[in-house]
Amino acid sequence: MKCFILGSVVFVLSLSAQDSSVRTTTSVDVNGNRIADGPQIDQTKSKGSVDTTERMQSINGRMVPVERVEERVLRDDSSGRVVERLIHQYDPMGNPTRPVKETVEEQKRPDGSSTIQTTRYQGDVNGNMQLLQKTITDVRKSGSTETTNTVVQRPLNGSIETVEKKDTVRVNQGNGYSEEATTYRRDGNGGFGVAVRQTKQHTEQGGQSTDNTAEYEIGPDGQLQLHGQTVAKTVTQPDGSKDSVVNLFGRNVPGTVDPDGKLKLFEQQIIEQTPRPGNKLVETVSVRRPTVSDPNMLGPSQQISETTCKGKCGTQQ
Repeated sequence: MKCFILGSVVFVLSLSAQDSSVRTTTSVDVNGNRIADGPQIDQTKSKGSVDTTERMQSINGRMVPVERVEERVLRDDSSGRVVERLIHQYDPMGNPTRPVKETVEEQKRPDGSSTIQTTRYQGDVNGNMQLLQKTITDVRKSGSTETTNTVVQRPLNGSIETVEKKDTVRVNQGNGYSEEATTYRRDGNGGFGVAVRQTKQHTEQGGQSTDNTAEYEIGPDGQLQLHGQTVAKTVTQPDGSKDSVVNLFGRNVPGTVDPDGKLKLFEQQIIEQTPRPGNKLVETVSVRRPTVSDPNMLGPSQQISETTCKGKCGTQQ
Protein backbone atom coordinates (compact mmCIF):
# COMPACT_ATOMS: atom_id res chain seq x y z
CA MET A 1 0.00 0.00 0.00
CA LYS A 2 1.29 3.41 -0.95
CA CYS A 3 1.01 5.77 1.99
CA PHE A 4 1.36 9.53 1.92
CA ILE A 5 2.09 10.21 5.54
CA LEU A 6 3.60 7.07 7.08
CA GLY A 7 7.24 6.02 6.80
CA SER A 8 10.40 7.79 7.81
CA VAL A 9 9.71 10.66 10.16
CA VAL A 10 11.70 13.81 10.76
CA PHE A 11 10.70 16.48 13.30
CA VAL A 12 11.54 20.16 13.21
CA LEU A 13 12.22 21.13 16.80
CA SER A 14 12.99 24.39 18.52
CA LEU A 15 16.56 25.05 19.64
CA SER A 16 16.10 24.97 23.37
CA ALA A 17 18.70 23.44 25.70
CA GLN A 18 17.29 19.99 25.01
CA ASP A 19 14.06 18.95 23.33
CA SER A 20 12.75 15.40 23.24
CA SER A 21 9.80 13.57 21.76
CA VAL A 22 8.41 10.03 21.65
CA ARG A 23 6.25 9.08 18.69
CA THR A 24 4.41 5.74 18.86
CA THR A 25 2.28 4.24 16.07
CA THR A 26 -0.18 1.37 16.46
CA SER A 27 -2.26 -0.42 13.86
CA VAL A 28 -5.96 -0.69 14.56
CA ASP A 29 -8.86 -2.73 13.21
CA VAL A 30 -12.08 -1.38 11.68
CA ASN A 31 -13.49 -0.80 15.17
CA GLY A 32 -10.49 1.22 16.31
CA ASN A 33 -9.10 -1.56 18.51
CA ARG A 34 -5.32 -1.95 18.73
CA ILE A 35 -4.04 -5.02 16.88
CA ALA A 36 -0.29 -4.39 16.51
CA ASP A 37 2.43 -2.07 17.72
CA GLY A 38 4.05 -0.11 14.93
CA PRO A 39 7.26 1.92 14.98
CA GLN A 40 8.28 3.95 18.02
CA ILE A 41 10.57 6.89 17.37
CA ASP A 42 12.44 8.55 20.23
CA GLN A 43 14.25 11.78 19.47
CA THR A 44 16.40 14.07 21.58
CA LYS A 45 17.70 17.33 20.16
CA SER A 46 20.06 19.86 21.65
CA LYS A 47 22.09 22.62 20.07
CA GLY A 48 24.38 20.99 17.53
CA SER A 49 23.16 17.40 17.91
CA VAL A 50 20.18 15.14 17.23
CA ASP A 51 19.79 11.54 18.45
CA THR A 52 16.95 9.50 16.90
CA THR A 53 16.10 5.86 17.61
CA GLU A 54 13.42 3.85 15.80
CA ARG A 55 12.06 0.65 17.39
CA MET A 56 9.71 -2.03 16.07
CA GLN A 57 8.00 -5.04 17.55
CA SER A 58 9.97 -8.24 16.87
CA ILE A 59 8.47 -11.66 16.14
CA ASN A 60 8.65 -12.52 19.85
CA GLY A 61 6.68 -9.40 20.81
CA ARG A 62 9.57 -7.32 22.19
CA MET A 63 10.30 -3.77 21.04
CA VAL A 64 13.76 -3.87 19.47
CA PRO A 65 15.82 -1.15 17.76
CA VAL A 66 15.66 -0.90 13.97
CA GLU A 67 17.86 2.12 13.44
CA ARG A 68 19.63 4.75 15.52
CA VAL A 69 20.94 7.97 13.98
CA GLU A 70 23.41 10.20 15.83
CA GLU A 71 23.78 13.57 14.10
CA ARG A 72 26.41 16.14 15.09
CA VAL A 73 27.00 19.60 13.64
CA LEU A 74 30.77 19.99 13.32
CA ARG A 75 30.70 23.48 11.81
CA ASP A 76 27.99 26.03 11.09
CA ASP A 77 28.91 29.56 9.99
CA SER A 78 28.36 32.04 7.16
CA SER A 79 30.58 30.07 4.77
CA GLY A 80 28.80 26.75 5.20
CA ARG A 81 27.90 23.82 7.38
CA VAL A 82 29.38 20.39 8.11
CA VAL A 83 27.25 17.61 9.63
CA GLU A 84 28.26 14.08 10.55
CA ARG A 85 25.78 11.24 10.98
CA LEU A 86 26.43 7.80 12.46
CA ILE A 87 23.70 5.37 11.44
CA HIS A 88 23.44 2.19 13.51
CA GLN A 89 21.25 -0.46 11.88
CA TYR A 90 19.89 -3.69 13.41
CA ASP A 91 18.52 -7.02 12.20
CA PRO A 92 14.90 -8.15 12.92
CA MET A 93 15.98 -9.49 16.33
CA GLY A 94 17.61 -6.21 17.37
CA ASN A 95 21.21 -7.27 16.84
CA PRO A 96 23.53 -4.58 15.41
CA THR A 97 24.70 -4.86 11.80
CA ARG A 98 27.43 -2.95 9.98
CA PRO A 99 27.29 0.80 10.78
CA VAL A 100 26.95 3.57 8.21
CA LYS A 101 28.66 6.96 8.39
CA GLU A 102 27.43 9.98 6.47
CA THR A 103 29.00 13.43 6.14
CA VAL A 104 27.18 16.45 4.73
CA GLU A 105 29.30 19.42 3.68
CA GLU A 106 27.55 22.60 2.53
CA GLN A 107 29.48 25.45 0.93
CA LYS A 108 27.65 28.79 0.75
CA ARG A 109 28.53 31.55 -1.70
CA PRO A 110 27.85 35.31 -1.51
CA ASP A 111 25.41 35.20 -4.45
CA GLY A 112 23.06 32.88 -2.53
CA SER A 113 24.08 29.71 -4.37
CA SER A 114 25.48 26.69 -2.57
CA THR A 115 26.99 23.24 -3.09
CA ILE A 116 26.11 20.32 -0.83
CA GLN A 117 28.16 17.12 -0.88
CA THR A 118 26.83 14.09 0.97
CA THR A 119 29.18 11.11 1.32
CA ARG A 120 28.06 7.77 2.73
CA TYR A 121 30.35 4.98 3.99
CA GLN A 122 29.62 1.54 5.42
CA GLY A 123 31.80 -0.56 7.69
CA ASP A 124 33.17 -3.83 6.32
CA VAL A 125 33.88 -7.08 8.19
CA ASN A 126 37.27 -5.69 9.27
CA GLY A 127 35.80 -2.50 10.69
CA ASN A 128 37.02 -0.28 7.85
CA MET A 129 34.68 2.26 6.26
CA GLN A 130 34.08 1.73 2.53
CA LEU A 131 32.54 4.35 0.22
CA LEU A 132 28.92 3.56 -0.68
CA GLN A 133 27.69 6.69 -2.40
CA LYS A 134 28.49 10.33 -3.02
CA THR A 135 25.84 12.92 -3.87
CA ILE A 136 26.73 16.42 -5.09
CA THR A 137 23.99 19.05 -5.26
CA ASP A 138 24.34 22.56 -6.72
CA VAL A 139 21.66 25.08 -5.77
CA ARG A 140 21.31 28.38 -7.63
CA LYS A 141 18.76 31.16 -7.18
CA SER A 142 17.64 33.82 -9.64
CA GLY A 143 14.73 35.98 -8.56
CA SER A 144 11.81 33.71 -7.71
CA THR A 145 13.40 30.69 -9.41
CA GLU A 146 15.57 28.09 -7.66
CA THR A 147 17.44 25.51 -9.75
CA THR A 148 18.91 22.37 -8.20
CA ASN A 149 21.22 19.93 -10.03
CA THR A 150 22.09 16.67 -8.28
CA VAL A 151 24.62 14.01 -9.32
CA VAL A 152 24.71 10.58 -7.64
CA GLN A 153 27.99 8.63 -7.80
CA ARG A 154 28.82 5.08 -6.66
CA PRO A 155 31.87 2.79 -6.81
CA LEU A 156 31.66 0.67 -9.98
CA ASN A 157 34.34 -1.42 -11.66
CA GLY A 158 37.07 -0.02 -9.44
CA SER A 159 36.22 3.65 -9.97
CA ILE A 160 33.61 6.24 -8.97
CA GLU A 161 30.95 6.58 -11.66
CA THR A 162 27.85 8.73 -12.03
CA VAL A 163 24.74 6.53 -11.91
CA GLU A 164 21.96 9.12 -11.70
CA LYS A 165 21.27 12.80 -12.30
CA LYS A 166 18.37 14.94 -11.20
CA ASP A 167 17.39 18.48 -12.23
CA THR A 168 14.78 20.41 -10.24
CA VAL A 169 13.33 23.82 -11.03
CA ARG A 170 11.14 25.54 -8.44
CA VAL A 171 9.33 28.81 -9.07
CA ASN A 172 7.81 30.64 -6.10
CA GLN A 173 4.43 32.19 -6.85
CA GLY A 174 2.94 34.29 -4.06
CA ASN A 175 1.98 31.91 -1.25
CA GLY A 176 2.66 28.85 -3.38
CA TYR A 177 5.11 27.41 -5.85
CA SER A 178 5.42 25.15 -8.87
CA GLU A 179 8.14 22.54 -9.18
CA GLU A 180 9.38 20.20 -11.88
CA ALA A 181 11.94 17.46 -11.20
CA THR A 182 13.48 15.23 -13.88
CA THR A 183 15.55 12.14 -13.04
CA TYR A 184 18.05 10.73 -15.57
CA ARG A 185 19.52 7.23 -15.41
CA ARG A 186 21.99 5.33 -17.57
CA ASP A 187 20.54 3.76 -20.71
CA GLY A 188 21.76 0.77 -22.67
CA ASN A 189 24.23 2.89 -24.64
CA GLY A 190 26.02 4.20 -21.55
CA GLY A 191 24.45 7.65 -21.78
CA PHE A 192 21.74 9.21 -19.64
CA GLY A 193 18.06 9.21 -20.52
CA VAL A 194 14.96 10.54 -18.79
CA ALA A 195 13.58 7.93 -16.37
CA VAL A 196 11.07 9.83 -14.22
CA ARG A 197 9.56 13.31 -14.25
CA GLN A 198 7.53 14.78 -11.41
CA THR A 199 5.56 18.01 -11.36
CA LYS A 200 4.06 19.66 -8.29
CA GLN A 201 1.77 22.62 -7.69
CA HIS A 202 1.51 23.93 -4.12
CA THR A 203 -1.01 26.62 -3.19
CA GLU A 204 -2.00 28.19 0.12
CA GLN A 205 -5.00 30.33 0.97
CA GLY A 206 -6.00 31.16 4.50
CA GLY A 207 -5.72 27.99 6.55
CA GLN A 208 -5.89 25.66 3.57
CA SER A 209 -3.11 24.25 1.42
CA THR A 210 -3.29 22.08 -1.70
CA ASP A 211 -0.60 19.92 -3.28
CA ASN A 212 -1.13 18.42 -6.73
CA THR A 213 1.71 16.05 -7.68
CA ALA A 214 1.92 14.15 -10.97
CA GLU A 215 4.53 11.52 -11.83
CA TYR A 216 5.53 10.46 -15.34
CA GLU A 217 7.48 7.31 -16.25
CA ILE A 218 8.82 5.85 -19.48
CA GLY A 219 6.12 3.77 -21.19
CA PRO A 220 6.39 0.81 -23.57
CA ASP A 221 6.89 3.20 -26.52
CA GLY A 222 9.88 4.83 -24.83
CA GLN A 223 8.01 8.08 -24.14
CA LEU A 224 7.03 9.64 -20.82
CA GLN A 225 3.50 8.73 -19.74
CA LEU A 226 1.45 9.92 -16.79
CA HIS A 227 1.86 7.11 -14.26
CA GLY A 228 0.29 8.44 -11.07
CA GLN A 229 -1.11 11.51 -9.37
CA THR A 230 -1.59 12.62 -5.76
CA VAL A 231 -3.90 15.44 -4.72
CA ALA A 232 -3.68 16.47 -1.06
CA LYS A 233 -5.74 19.14 0.69
CA THR A 234 -4.94 20.19 4.27
CA VAL A 235 -6.98 22.50 6.48
CA THR A 236 -5.34 23.93 9.63
CA GLN A 237 -7.66 24.99 12.44
CA PRO A 238 -6.97 27.84 14.92
CA ASP A 239 -6.26 25.29 17.70
CA GLY A 240 -3.44 23.77 15.63
CA SER A 241 -5.31 20.66 14.52
CA LYS A 242 -5.01 19.60 10.88
CA ASP A 243 -7.34 17.64 8.62
CA SER A 244 -5.93 16.24 5.37
CA VAL A 245 -7.59 14.38 2.52
CA VAL A 246 -5.18 12.68 0.12
CA ASN A 247 -6.47 11.19 -3.13
CA LEU A 248 -4.17 8.70 -4.90
CA PHE A 249 -4.69 8.04 -8.62
CA GLY A 250 -3.12 5.29 -10.71
CA ARG A 251 -3.50 3.64 -14.10
CA ASN A 252 -5.25 0.56 -12.71
CA VAL A 253 -7.31 -0.01 -9.60
CA PRO A 254 -5.75 -2.97 -7.72
CA GLY A 255 -7.66 -6.18 -8.42
CA THR A 256 -9.05 -4.98 -11.75
CA VAL A 257 -7.80 -4.79 -15.33
CA ASP A 258 -8.59 -1.69 -17.39
CA PRO A 259 -7.08 -1.47 -20.89
CA ASP A 260 -7.74 2.27 -21.40
CA GLY A 261 -4.84 3.21 -19.10
CA LYS A 262 -6.58 6.27 -17.67
CA LEU A 263 -5.85 7.38 -14.12
CA LYS A 264 -8.37 6.18 -11.58
CA LEU A 265 -8.79 6.89 -7.89
CA PHE A 266 -7.51 3.79 -6.05
CA GLU A 267 -7.21 5.13 -2.51
CA GLN A 268 -8.30 8.06 -0.37
CA GLN A 269 -6.49 8.77 2.90
CA ILE A 270 -8.03 10.84 5.70
CA ILE A 271 -5.38 12.11 8.12
CA GLU A 272 -6.32 13.94 11.31
CA GLN A 273 -3.78 15.57 13.64
CA THR A 274 -5.18 16.78 16.95
CA PRO A 275 -3.29 18.46 19.84
CA ARG A 276 -4.15 16.96 23.23
CA PRO A 277 -3.49 18.12 26.81
CA GLY A 278 -0.14 17.20 28.30
CA ASN A 279 1.92 18.26 25.30
CA LYS A 280 0.58 15.44 23.10
CA LEU A 281 -0.29 15.19 19.42
CA VAL A 282 -2.53 12.39 18.13
CA GLU A 283 -2.66 11.47 14.46
CA THR A 284 -5.14 9.00 12.95
CA VAL A 285 -4.97 7.63 9.42
CA SER A 286 -8.03 6.15 7.73
CA VAL A 287 -8.41 4.91 4.16
CA ARG A 288 -11.17 4.39 1.62
CA ARG A 289 -10.64 2.03 -1.32
CA PRO A 290 -12.83 0.88 -4.21
CA THR A 291 -14.68 -2.37 -3.70
CA VAL A 292 -14.25 -5.35 -5.99
CA SER A 293 -17.95 -5.28 -6.83
CA ASP A 294 -17.79 -1.62 -7.90
CA PRO A 295 -14.25 -0.38 -8.69
CA ASN A 296 -15.63 3.05 -9.58
CA MET A 297 -16.87 3.76 -6.05
CA LEU A 298 -14.94 4.15 -2.82
CA GLY A 299 -15.93 1.92 0.05
CA PRO A 300 -16.42 3.03 3.67
CA SER A 301 -13.63 4.64 5.67
CA GLN A 302 -11.48 2.28 7.76
CA GLN A 303 -8.97 3.46 10.35
CA ILE A 304 -5.57 1.77 9.86
CA SER A 305 -3.34 3.49 12.42
CA GLU A 306 -3.13 5.85 15.35
CA THR A 307 0.04 7.69 16.29
CA THR A 308 0.66 9.52 19.55
CA CYS A 309 3.54 11.95 19.97
CA LYS A 310 4.58 13.17 23.41
CA GLY A 311 6.96 16.07 23.99
CA LYS A 312 8.36 18.56 21.49
CA CYS A 313 6.67 17.06 18.47
CA GLY A 314 7.03 20.02 16.13
CA THR A 315 5.90 19.56 12.53
CA GLN A 316 6.13 16.30 10.66
CA GLN A 317 7.79 16.57 7.23
